[in-house]
Amino acid sequence: MRNSGYKTTDSRRDPATALLLLVAVVAAATAAFVAGRASAPEQPEPEGSSERLVTGVPVGFAGTPRGAGDAAAAYVVAMAAAAARPAGERQALVDAIAVDGSGPAVAEMMGAGSPPADGAGISQSMAVRVWVPDVDLHAQMPAGGEVTARLLVCALAGAMTDGLVAGPEAGLAGGWYVQSVTVRWTQDRWRVVAVQRPVPVPPPDQRGARRDGGPRDTQPLLEVLSVHSWVPGTD
Repeated sequence: MRNSGYKTTDSRRDPATALLLLVAVVAAATAAFVAGRASAPEQPEPEGSSERLVTGVPVGFAGTPRGAGDAAAAYVVAMAAAAARPAGERQALVDAIAVDGSGPAVAEMMGAGSPPADGAGISQSMAVRVWVPDVDLHAQMPAGGEVTARLLVCALAGAMTDGLVAGPEAGLAGGWYVQSVTVRWTQDRWRVVAVQRPVPVPPPDQRGARRDGGPRDTQPLLEVLSVHSWVPGTD
């Protein structure tokens, strides 16, 4: 048999060489990742977002009409939930969100003026839509500037149960309302100036077009359900 002119080579690499190659690849990938993170632009937080709490109240809303609407929605929800808290906590909450001199009126109008009879009640509101009329929602507000936001609110109230036995009084009362809240931009925060009495509106229909037999005056809903309204806390 004629000897081949080609030399055979061992396809197995030296273990030390393979290890060095693997380390080099990992190091290069890590460096590229770090460089990419450093050069990537920071993602801005949503304008209405707020992660800080002061006396149980969200703060840090943007000083814009949109931030004002989000702040108003958060304050309405916080005040409704405070109805079952001790009087001292309720007052601290009012002091945190109201401008000087408007605290008592704000507390009464927002549902935190009187504690439950037995202290074991459920008081909860949820703001589902916000609308601020005739403004640039992203314009920076000057110090002392005021914004009136209109909210679509679902409110619930009732006695708390033991979770086991439902008595004849068990259940929740409540309904849907449109409420106007005026807030003022002061010391880099929104504070409540005035709250109008909520206006009852028809609840959502069941199964689309089926009516529930209640009043059908939908005029107060036109603004808070318009294309210019938004869900609180969203972009």
